[in-house]
This record gives sequence, C-alpha cells and structure tokens, in this order.
Amino acid sequence: MFSEGLMHGQGTYIWADGVKYEGDFVKNIPMNRGTYTWPDGSTYEGEVISGMRNGFGVFQCSTQPVSYIGHWCQGKRHGKGSIYYNREGTSCYEGDWVHNTKKGWGIRRYKSGNIYEGQWENNMRHGEGMMRWLTTNEEYNGQWERGVQNGLGTHTWFLKRIPNSQYPLRNEYRGNFVNGCRQGYGKFYYASGAIYEGEWVSNKKHGMGRLTFKNGRVYTGPFSNDHVAEFPNLEDELLNHPDPSSESALGGQYRGSSSTEIVRRLDGSGSDSVLGSTIELDLLLLLSEYPETEQAEERKQVEYAVLRNITELRRIYSFYSSLGCNRSPDNTYLMTKLQFWRFLKDCKFHHHKITLADMDRVLSAYNDIPVEDIHSPFTKILFRTFLNYLLQLAHHIHHKEFQNRSPSLFLCFTKLMTENIHPNACHVRGNLFSRQPRTLYSMNYIDLSWEIYTAHCRPSAAPPHEPTMTMRHFLWVLKDFKMINKELTSTKFVEVIAQDNPFVYDGIDSNLELELVFLEFFEALLSFASICATDQMTKSYLSFPNDDFTGYRPGITCMTTHKNRSLSAVMSQESDVHVGSARASSSKLAQLLDVTPDIKTPQLKFRKLLSDDRISKMNFKSPGKGLTFLLPQSEETEKPKDEQNEDLNMWISHMCIFFVNKLFQAHRHEETLKEKVKENRSRYAAMAKQRKTESYELESRLTSLREEEAKRPDYEVDITVIKEPAETPSSNFTPSPVKEETMAVQSKSIISRKKRK
Repeated sequence: MFSEGLMHGQGTYIWADGVKYEGDFVKNIPMNRGTYTWPDGSTYEGEVISGMRNGFGVFQCSTQPVSYIGHWCQGKRHGKGSIYYNREGTSCYEGDWVHNTKKGWGIRRYKSGNIYEGQWENNMRHGEGMMRWLTTNEEYNGQWERGVQNGLGTHTWFLKRIPNSQYPLRNEYRGNFVNGCRQGYGKFYYASGAIYEGEWVSNKKHGMGRLTFKNGRVYTGPFSNDHVAEFPNLEDELLNHPDPSSESALGGQYRGSSSTEIVRRLDGSGSDSVLGSTIELDLLLLLSEYPETEQAEERKQVEYAVLRNITELRRIYSFYSSLGCNRSPDNTYLMTKLQFWRFLKDCKFHHHKITLADMDRVLSAYNDIPVEDIHSPFTKILFRTFLNYLLQLAHHIHHKEFQNRSPSLFLCFTKLMTENIHPNACHVRGNLFSRQPRTLYSMNYIDLSWEIYTAHCRPSAAPPHEPTMTMRHFLWVLKDFKMINKELTSTKFVEVIAQDNPFVYDGIDSNLELELVFLEFFEALLSFASICATDQMTKSYLSFPNDDFTGYRPGITCMTTHKNRSLSAVMSQESDVHVGSARASSSKLAQLLDVTPDIKTPQLKFRKLLSDDRISKMNFKSPGKGLTFLLPQSEETEKPKDEQNEDLNMWISHMCIFFVNKLFQAHRHEETLKEKVKENRSRYAAMAKQRKTESYELESRLTSLREEEAKRPDYEVDITVIKEPAETPSSNFTPSPVKEETMAVQSKSIISRKKRK
C-alpha cells in the first residue's frame, strides 16, 4: 500500500541482496509487526521498529537447528528470551540477555542432561548458581567466576543405593573453591558419618584439620597430601576412655602401634562390638551409673538387644526420615528433630508422664546439646544418634522399675521396644505427616510459624532454663492476635491439644502449664485453621477470577520460588509464603528433609508460553526471581475432577486464609507495634536525657552566678537577697523605722540636760 507516494500500511519489500520483508510500513519504514526472510531461508517474525528487530519476536535459522524466542532491542537479543541449539529442545538457554550476550539470570540445559541455573556474565557462568551433572550424579551450588567454581560453595555426590542403606548421608563438601578445586578452608561430610574440617590444597586435605571418624572419635592435627601427617599415641586416650568389652586386652597394646593399626582403631574397624564398626553406641554416661563390675555385661547385653531389633529399627528410621519428602534421587533420607518428635508421639512415649520438652532436656544432658538447639526442629539425627536416643530414653523411663535387676539397661530397652515401639511405630498420627499432599503444602508455613513460636517462648522453669512455650502462653498469644472467638473458644483450644496428649484434659480439669514443642504447636495451628476458616469465607475467597496472574485479593499473596523448583508440583515442593511485602526465608526444614527440586517442568512451560501468540503482551519475570501463582484456581474448584480434589482444594484454602490472612498478619502487626513502642521509648529516653542535660546546664549557670555575686563588695546589694521573703530574718542586718530611732535619741538628750541643771 502507498500513501502520498510512500509505502504505508501492509506490504512486501525485497532488497537487492534477496532479503524480504512482509508486514507493516509507516512512510517507507518497516514498523510494528512483520516477517523478515533471508536468502538462506532464515526467518524472523515479530515486532519491528525503524526496520530493526525490536520487541518480542521469533528467529529461526535454516542452516543450523538454532532458534530464538524472546525480546529484541536494536536488532540484538536483549531482555527475556530462550535460544534452542537443537530441534529436540534438549540443548537450550532460557533467561536474561544484554546485547546478544547471556547476562543476568538464566538456565542452561546441555544435551547430556546437565543443567546450570544461576547468574551469567559475558556468556559465562558467573556469580551465584547451581550446576547439576546428571551424567555423574553430582551437584554444585555456590559461587562461580568465569565459568568455573570460585569462592564459597557446596559440592554433593549422589550415589544410587538400595532402600534402608546403612549410610543415610551423602558425600558433601562445603567450603572454598579455587579454579574448580577444593582449596582453603572447608568441611567434607562422608556418607559414613565421618567429617573432616580443615585446610585443603588442590582437592586434598593439606594443613591443620580435624577428622571425626564415623564412630565419633576425633583426631586433630596436621595433614599432608590427603593423609594424616603425625599419628597420635592412643594409649592415654584409650586409658581415659576404656572399652569395657575389651578392658583386659588394653594394657600397652597400642604402644608403638603402626599407623594402619592406629587409624583402624580410631575408625572403629577394630571394634569388638557385636554391632560392627558402622554403629558404635555411646553408652559411657549410661554405664557410669552402674557398678564397674557390671558395665561390661550391661554393654554386651544391650548390644545384643539392639542387634536383634536392628532391621526393624532401620525400617522405622527410614520411614520417619522420609515423611514429608519427595522421592530422593539416591534413596537417602536423614531424620530431623521434627520427624523424631512424631515418632515419639506415635509410639506414645509421652504416656509415661513425660512431655516431649522433658525428653529433649534428658537427651541434651546426655549428649551435651547447646541450649539454643535443645528444641530446634531442624536438628539432624543420624541413625546411630537415633539408637543412642532410644537407649537414653528407655533408661530414663524404666530405670526405677529395673534398678534392682540385671542387666537393667537391657530390660529397660526391651520393655520399651515391646510396649511402645513394636505395636505403634509407623502408624502416623497427628495432622502434619498423616497425608502426604497436605504435608508438603503445610511446609510452606513452617518458617514463619517457627518465627512466631520462638518470638513468644519464655525461659523454662526446669534447668537449663531454655526458652519453651506452655499451653497458657500459647492461648495468650492467640488471644493477643484476636483469634479466640466463637469458632475457636478456649475450650476448643484445650480439646484440640488434648487429642494427642491424655494428660492435658480429662473432661473436667485441664493443665495449661504443660510445655509444647514446635511439632505440637504447629499441628495445633493446622487444626485451628480448619476450625476458624469457615466454608463461607473460603467460597468468598475462591470467587475472584483467575484470568489475570496478578489478580490477587489484597493481603493474600502466595508465592513459590521459581529457582530450583517445579511449578507443576505446587503441593509437592516448598514455597515461600509472603504476607504483604514480608517474605519468609527459604525453608530450612525443606532443605533438611531433602525436598529434591524438579527444575525441568517450569522451563518446558516457559517454552510453551513463549510460543503462544499472546506472549508478546505478557511481562516475563526472571527465572529465579519468583513466579506468582494462585494455588486454589477457580476452574479446579468449580469443576473438581472428583470429591478428593475438592476436599484438598478446600483444605488448602482454609490453610491459606488462616495462616496468611490471619496468623501471619497478626504477627506482623504485633511486630510493627513492638518496633513502634521501641522507637517511642528510644525517643522518650532521648528527650528525657536532653531535658536532664538542659536542667544540669541551667543549674550550673545559676551556681556560677551565685558564686560571682558572693565575691562582690559588701555594700553592693545582692539581687538574690532582695528576692528573699521579708519575713525571713537576717543575721547581719536588722532594719528598724528611722523616725522612731531619731525621736528616741532626742528624748535621751533632753533628760540628760535636765539632770545637769
């Protein structure tokens, strides 16, 4: 089309070199939308400004299987975009571009299956990022420089193993890297449970270090070329910590022993324990309560008892350590304190008139746990630690019953296994771990709930007086948050907590002084959410449209971190819960529970979105910066596939309303008030200090004035004296009427004259 002799509107133009443009013209200039075709067959379709690719468009190369979908600026890839290096789409980069170079945040998928997600600079991995080598089952997460690992990072080696493997850990290094090698200070965690912490040079232990063997023994000293440089003399160490099972064989056996024998002894491979070298029970403190003559027999009998139940105990450990986790790529699960509490509750340990908080204090006394970690739900528990905990609790619960019988510790442990563990283990109760989809979604709220719990804890009455929360304090917190109402009454509050604890409420009397650990606190909140969030509130919450990704109700923003996470598995991945602008920290517990991310799905969806005709009108967010999503979509709730999905969606809505709209907002409001009070107190204190300073300065000035007046001559009138009340007598001057004085003098003179005459 032409207008006033110029190309204007839809049209086609072919240059002399064969390049063809089809699209919109504005006064002889290609503008708006169009399609370029080069002589070799390559094409570009998208937005054009002043004849250059500018805006959103798709480029397809004909000579190579390369295509780019994304934003352009002045003919260069700039902004968000994806480039695919093969037709299958298995080799690609999706992320930020700056003038044709990869810069910012992006994901690079290699044809081998390896994946890098993180920051880029000048087409190289640079900054923070994570690389997963699927071909070798390795992963690095940390700092990069010019394409190689440099700085702080974590390198993990995954190893496929059968279920119930004897090693629950992975080989992992956390520390400094230089040019892709372990160098400087770092810690290496071995799958066996051993730990090396110290200096590294070129991937080898070199310098001073501390090596903790899998049986708990520790060597501290120099290392050279990945080996111990100086072997210790273990005679003193063995005499100070003798092994009762081989007491008669100690003597001078290890005097002058070879280095191999010393390492074998430290590592525990030379142990005479019936459990072998992989498990060494820490019975030193327990056995110290028995006569020395009985300690060897006590140890042997309890090791036999553990050995008879070792298979069942491994199965129980594996079961509870996998609660709330996605499938692990290497069948490795590590128990946390939160899961251990659930095991204790399921096996009814608390029915022995001892609370979970009391059990934590008992275990801290035996294992020298720091005060701040006594009730932490994020503490890791190895299998050998799990066994030691069971023995310590068995002794604490039943030692009075068997104190006059031998072997006492064996009888305590056997009774605990028979009455508590065997009949009840793996029958999960409570409402946190009982249903897997709900468990994974509930983890979204665990960080802020832990923050609320710790903010309202008070020192315990029992030593070591660590911070805990009682039922009474919990009730006060809900009342301060204005959450005690006609739906959630005080009576209902007590009944909910009493469901899993028979000593809380007997139908008449209640004990509000019982201490609650975080598991009991969080499970109570989950129950309160179903009570407080009514169906009417949920329906009104679900009634808003979902055609706009940003169409949230005010105050409700549920976010999932896009980095390292799967968008398609909303309820099977951890997410960050935001209240307004407040963002929850990345979930510690989800990391400890080994929630393995699936980062393939969101990128495939991203590619699908890019190819959509409407994509040019959308604003892309950088991968890793967070993709906003709506958990309960109206289409799913209006037309549920089945009743189970409808119940799950309703439950998710109840949780979101209770935690995000009520609990977290109330906590944020209280924290804001505390900050305001703190600011006001600081301001008032500053004002009082200023007034005090001014008063002191005024008093100093008055004092100096008085001193100056006191130094003046006596005949000068003192201003301060004049201001004194007239009634106040003066010791130096007594005024009298002048006229009366003169008259008296005159009368005296007349009388004296008369006498003379």
